[in-house]
Amino acid sequence: METSEKKSSKEQLARLSAAALKNKTGRGWKEWIQWLDDLGADKKTPREVQAALAEHVDNVWYRQKIALGYREARGLRGVGELESGYEIGVTRTFPIHSSKAWEVLTSEEGLAAWVGDLENGTIGPAESFTTKEGITGTITVLQPGSHFRIAWQPLHWRQSSILQVRVIGSKSKNAGKSVISFHHEKLPGAGDRSAMKQRWEEKLSHLAEIIKGK
Repeated sequence: METSEKKSSKEQLARLSAAALKNKTGRGWKEWIQWLDDLGADKKTPREVQAALAEHVDNVWYRQKIALGYREARGLRGVGELESGYEIGVTRTFPIHSSKAWEVLTSEEGLAAWVGDLENGTIGPAESFTTKEGITGTITVLQPGSHFRIAWQPLHWRQSSILQVRVIGSKSKNAGKSVISFHHEKLPGAGDRSAMKQRWEEKLSHLAEIIKGK
């Protein structure tokens, strides 16, 4: 009996089986990959591929899956690429209790370090802001002592992304350590993923300097 490890990669792509795909769209992965090869999809962007599929697949979710699965099959899918875009996560451990880490993160100096200097607006539950750098944001979730969830959008992006900033305490109450985490989802492209990875690593370094000076 053939094991799942030995199955062709075309049996399941983008976390969707060929049988399920054929049941919903009339074609399995093998047929769709051939169709897209004939279309020259390897030279097209995911959005262009999805647009080409629109006449043949009514459901947007399946169009996204086919486009993503094709990129996966042809080795075009990048690191951190998901159906909803790209994502990145960076963390750093600090030698302070989580309550102190949250205090630093939400202090005037700390907010300036990772949010930036505000042009207008405020940082608070359900509040919106614009930074002098041209970033707009809306705080959709603010759980004191735990995390922020922000709709985050630079000037040159067509739509907002999701930024989550968390403080995670050590499992041992006596350890006196905590983690600050930046998780950024729905990034437009691979280049944006690289840029955001560098950005949040730099912000963590800046926060480390603030904590060191306390």
